[in-house]
Parts: sequence; structure tokens; C-alpha cells
Amino acid sequence: MTIIKHQEAIAAPKKEAAMTATVSTSLPAPPRVGLRTAYWSAALAVTLVVAALAPASLISDYQFFQLSRVITVAIAIGGLNLLLGWAGTISAGHGALFGIGAYTTAILVADHGVPWPLAVLASLAVGLIVGALLGLPALRLGGLNLGLITLAIALVLPPLLSRWESVTGGAFGKSTPQIVSPGSLPFSSPQWLFLVNLCVLALVFWLLSNMLRGRMGRALDAAAASRPMAAAHAIPTNRITVAVFAVSAAVAALAGGLSQLGARTSTPDSYTFLFSIALIAGAVVGGTRSFVGAIVGGAFVVLVPEIISGFVDPASAGQWQQVVYAAALLMVIYFFPAGLAGLLRQARQRLLRKRSHNPSTQEAQS
Repeated sequence: MTIIKHQEAIAAPKKEAAMTATVSTSLPAPPRVGLRTAYWSAALAVTLVVAALAPASLISDYQFFQLSRVITVAIAIGGLNLLLGWAGTISAGHGALFGIGAYTTAILVADHGVPWPLAVLASLAVGLIVGALLGLPALRLGGLNLGLITLAIALVLPPLLSRWESVTGGAFGKSTPQIVSPGSLPFSSPQWLFLVNLCVLALVFWLLSNMLRGRMGRALDAAAASRPMAAAHAIPTNRITVAVFAVSAAVAALAGGLSQLGARTSTPDSYTFLFSIALIAGAVVGGTRSFVGAIVGGAFVVLVPEIISGFVDPASAGQWQQVVYAAALLMVIYFFPAGLAGLLRQARQRLLRKRSHNPSTQEAQS
């Protein structure tokens, strides 16, 4: 009996080591947010800056306004990707969080005379607080219940905004004055806002990339791979999910505050449940584990309604928009699971493989 116990004591560390090795090999690879992502993001940023400095004869103010909308939606999708791509959960209320940020900025600027940079920062703080409060019940119920909680706020917010007329302006919404470029800078208002939004986009994506490269990113990958296995390794999966949701909500509210500066008017109908679905569609189409994909998704969400309205009757444009979103989701899920950004990455890798094989083939022939 003593010999058996001694053998079990010797075998226990070996089993634990083998289990740890199995866990480490089963976890997904770290997020691809390193030098290649930084390279492509920098190239895209340079391209956008060149576009921002283009004269009005090349890019009109309306086109700058549309580009600003793409950027603000891309920021919101980048925050949503934290949940869809890394935390392994879903949010059906990011459109509502976007609206909370927009109304926060509008109320502070229009009713209290707060400078717009401080108002936008306040929308970030409000989004962080709201995200933390919404995520607290998930600590007891489990992180997957965040989807149901966000669905509730997406359905409740529009009627709440409509009836709280003394603060939100009711169905007519809340308006803010036009933002002008400071000093003697030769920029129109849409052009200046485009530059501001572009700088915020670069800063937000850089901060999120650094967060995902660290311990938080590894913990999220472990939780997404297997929550019970991550919990067995003392990883607080629910707390991490709630923390990431709070950050994601803050990013969405920040995007809403920036959007308010360009749109200048926020109404309850702008932030319905359908807008939350549009953000999810943009995240999936662009790629849920790519910040470049968030920009692609932002362009998809903003430009698809514009394109559809040019071909169909305005009364039915909304229905056709939903059809296009659904069709795009099905096509991407079935044929391009990594989104359009993943498709571009695969095409680039194939091109590099062909280039690497060509010299060796020529040498073999010679």
C-alpha cells in the first residue's frame, strides 16, 4: 500500500505537467497585432492624411463628412471586435452605447457650453461607467449573458430618449453648433473633423493593440478557447469579460461623441436595434480579429446605404439594406470566416509564397 501511494505521488507531477502542456498547445495563437498590423495601419494612415490634405477640388466637404462617418463607425467596430474576436462573446447593444456617447456630447456642448474636446472625453467616461454597470450582473450570471443584457439596452434606449424630452429633446433630438478649425488653419469644418477623427482612430487602435499584446490578450484567448480550462488555471474569465466589455463600451461611446460633432444632430431613431445589427455585420464582414477589418467594416456600414439608395425607392431602402446585411453575413460566414481583412491577408501570403518559390524554381531549371 505504501509503495502504491509513493508511485502515485511520483506520477502526479508528471500528469500535471502533461495537462499543462496540453492546455498550452490547445490555446490559440497570440493576436496578430504586431509589426505587420502596425505597418499596414501606418500605410493606411498616411494615405488618409494625404487625402485629408487634398484640395477641395479633389475631395468635397460631403466626401470628408462621409469619410469621418466611416472612421467613427470603424472606431465603434474596433471596440466591438474586442468582444466578438477576442473575448468570445457578443454585444447586441453597441448601437445604443454609440448613441449614449453622442447624446452625452450633444447635451454637454449644447446645454452646458462645455468645449467639445472635454465633452467627447466625458462621453468616453460615461461609456466606461455604463459598460461596467451593465457587465456587473454577468459576474453572477456568466459572461455569455452579456448578450441578453445588451439586447435589453438596445431595445430600451430609443423610447427612453424620445420620452425624456427635457434632457434629450425628445423625438426632435439634440443639436450642436458647427465645429470650426482653430486659428488660421486652412481647413474646412468637415476636413478638420476628418483629421481629428483620424488621429483618434490611430490612438485608439494603438492602445487596443498594446492591450491585446499583453497579459490581457493571452487571458482572452484562453477564455475564448475554453472557459472551464481557463478557470482551472486561475484565470477570472467573467471579470476579464466584464472589464473588456467596459473598455469596448467606452470606445463605442467615444465614437458616438465624435460622430455627433460631424452629424450635429442626434435623434432617437438614429440608434435603434438595427444600428447595433449593422455594427455586428460590419465587424463580421471586415474581420473580428483585425483592426484593419474594422475600417473595412466601417466603410461597409456607411457606404452600403448610400449605394442602395441610388438604385431603389427611398421608401424601401431600409428593407433592402437589411437584406444586403443578411446576405453579406451569410456569405462571409460560409466562405470567408476571417472576414475581408483575412481574405486580403491570405492573398498576400499566397503572393509571398509564389515569390519565394520562383527563385528556387529558376535555380533548379538552370
